[in-house]
Order: sequence, then C-alpha cells, then structure tokens
Amino acid sequence: MNGGLERTYSVLAWIVGCTTFFVVLAFVFQLSTDPTSWWNVNDDAVKVVDMVHGWLFMVVLVLVAILSRRYGWTVGFTLTTMVLATLPVVSFWAERRATHAMRAKAATTA
Repeated sequence: MNGGLERTYSVLAWIVGCTTFFVVLAFVFQLSTDPTSWWNVNDDAVKVVDMVHGWLFMVVLVLVAILSRRYGWTVGFTLTTMVLATLPVVSFWAERRATHAMRAKAATTA
C-alpha cells in the first residue's frame, strides 16, 4: 500500500461506517421516542449528518472503483466491497478486507 489514495479510502470508509451507524440509530430512536426527545428535537442535525453521509458514501464508492482498477480486484470483490459498505457494522469489516487486499498486492509487487 503506497499511501495517499489508500489512506483516504480507509479514513473515509470509517467515517461513512460511523455515520451509517449514527443515522440508523437516529432513525430507530426517532421512531421509538416521544416528540420531545433529543433525537426528535434535533431532527435538523440528524438530517445534516445523513446528508454528509450520503455525499461521503458516493466518494467512497468512487474510491473503491479507482482502487479496484489500481490493484486488479475482481468484479466480484469490487461489488462485494461496495455492497458491504452499505451495511452498518459490516462496513468496517469490508474496509479491513479491502485494506488487507491492497497490502497483499503491494507486498507481492514490491
């Protein structure tokens, strides 16, 4: 792994994973708590996090596509990484899996 783009992917994947978890949690809490709860009173803040999450997720998908070409991932591995990135908690595993694949490829070419 040579640094820049790979590190950016890793950091953004973690941020997207955390915001995915937050957005899902916020949705559940908004539905299950009364209208005066923090989750419902601060609905605008939750919407901002949700919007930022959406934009960052699109950036992560582009990065996965670029890294896929750079490291010669199969179509199956690439699509699986993209789909798993949509699942709360599982997205962290998908990032680790992609990072290990990049490191393994970098080690064999070095």
